[in-house]
Amino acid sequence: MNDTPPITAAPEPSSAATFRGWQAWLAFGIFLFGYVWLYFYLGTHLIHQTNQDRLNWDQQHNIVMSLRSLEREKQPIGPGESVTAALWRSFPHYTDGVVNPLWPWIAARFATADHEAYFVRGKWFNLILSGVFLIGLGLVTARSFSIPSAVALLLAGGLAAVLPRSVYFQPEPVYYICFFLAWVCALSLLRRNTLWLYGILGVLLGLSYLAKTSIQAFVLAFIGVTTLRCVADWWRGRRPESPDSLPADERWSLANHFIGLAVLAMAFFATAGPRLSYANDAFGDPFHSYPGYWMWMDDFAQGAEFMQRYPNAEALARLPEAERPSPGRYLRTHSLAETLERLRHGTFEKLDDFFAPAEWRKSGREMVPFRGWLLGGFVALFLAMAVLRWHASRQKDRWIYPVGSQSARWMLLFAAGTFVISALAFGFYEPIGKGDRFMVALYLPVAVTLVWVAERFRRQLQRTDYATLANRLLFGGQALIALAVLIRVLPLAFDPVFQRG
Repeated sequence: MNDTPPITAAPEPSSAATFRGWQAWLAFGIFLFGYVWLYFYLGTHLIHQTNQDRLNWDQQHNIVMSLRSLEREKQPIGPGESVTAALWRSFPHYTDGVVNPLWPWIAARFATADHEAYFVRGKWFNLILSGVFLIGLGLVTARSFSIPSAVALLLAGGLAAVLPRSVYFQPEPVYYICFFLAWVCALSLLRRNTLWLYGILGVLLGLSYLAKTSIQAFVLAFIGVTTLRCVADWWRGRRPESPDSLPADERWSLANHFIGLAVLAMAFFATAGPRLSYANDAFGDPFHSYPGYWMWMDDFAQGAEFMQRYPNAEALARLPEAERPSPGRYLRTHSLAETLERLRHGTFEKLDDFFAPAEWRKSGREMVPFRGWLLGGFVALFLAMAVLRWHASRQKDRWIYPVGSQSARWMLLFAAGTFVISALAFGFYEPIGKGDRFMVALYLPVAVTLVWVAERFRRQLQRTDYATLANRLLFGGQALIALAVLIRVLPLAFDPVFQRG
């Protein structure tokens, strides 16, 4: 007896219902024009009013690193030096063990001897780079998801997370972009693990690592979740086929997973190779990073002293293994209660900075101080779509179009895993480095993940009696998110004073 639910003949929603008509695209074009004007208008005032001291927040350090990178790049071929070695220097490679090479290498393209002028150029470059990225993101999300999703993501992610970090001479904007692209690639791989995507992910992770070394949580979560999916699909494959099985083009390939990880690793090492080679020569470890040692110290002063005492490979080689900062040494020199309290306090501090940032640096006004509520809104919309989809799937007279929805749980698990690992790691690091820039890289990727899954569930509901309700809930909720941001930032456009007098 066939228990397959009957397919209802509900018509596809109209272009107006799904915001796909030419009128909707015209309206989105007008919005995008206004958004670009608002983004650069507010960014211009932020550049001129805030962050005026290049000596703050390691910006001068980045300037010096950029000029040193340029000097090394322009060095002539030395006696006995191969052309390959000289060519190697033209790629981003130079690091002092703290600042990674990609941002200094990019900034060297517009370097000037006047540090103050160079400082201003760097801020403008980051603002323009982030603005162009957000324009591209808006167009892609409007085409792939829906226009309301694109509007909500641009306003919430762009103004609450990206813009405040785009007026510094620092690597965050470059890192955020590379990290976001790697995240989207990982989500795509969690849907269907084709080998070429592993290679793209390896390149994007390599670029992210060249910008900042903070990719460990991403890598751990991705490898863990994809391996868990392999185990789950292998176990499911041992059972008889059922009508609910995924279509063949959405199946997870066990062979592709393990081969793909090798492809990912090769692409990563090829991309980050110059930096890894230089770090191995200069510090005796291709993955050397002083913040990796600072993680297991009590404060930044200890980290600065350690870096001065062990500035190169020779000095680090003389460091006794028992005195090398590590998790084991930290646990030997601190009680379990001290360790747990540091982890608890730091994690709550980082989550507070992430969800409810305090007044922005020396500015008197935060751009969007309630960005945590906005992310909560995206969570609520996802949950609404998930509940509707669950109800539809429980009723025999409803039918959900099979678009491989099994992968949604793995996408959400990856996002949750990366977020939790990052919060714990940056929380433990909190006595060394404060500020919200450590976690903000996750804001836009997490928001896009929630919208991605919510939109997939909404589309699956289009052939059910829940279609109209799903559209109204999702698009109405996104309109409320967009409205909340506009209510906050439009007064700033009319009164763009960010620095208290």
